Amino acid sequence: MSEWQSKSCEGSASTPISADGVDGLRKLVLRTLNDNQLLVLKELANNDQSLTSLLHRLSRENEIPLSTLKLNARILRDLGLISYGSIRDRRPARLERLGVFVQRLLWGESERASLELVYQS
Repeated sequence: MSEWQSKSCEGSASTPISADGVDGLRKLVLRTLNDNQLLVLKELANNDQSLTSLLHRLSRENEIPLSTLKLNARILRDLGLISYGSIRDRRPARLERLGVFVQRLLWGESERASLELVYQS
């Protein structure tokens, strides 16, 4: 474990980052995620549907091919931002802890986001 990791894991709360740090992190996330990924991430914040239902609705409303949205949802899952069920394990799609952090960072709750994500080894 690096010195940074050991220091950041001490205690029960992470150290808040500066406003410049939040802005830099926001820019990094916006450069990393594409518009379709941002759309899925934003819509999942208040979602209680299956991923299929959500993606069908987004496809209709935004005229984006369903296959494109499915690919982008898979990428978000691989990044650890969202989770969703399968044919055998039916459950609503939802934001994971890191996804909640990113959602708050991008859409207005960055102060809380910087305080609530605790890095664990």
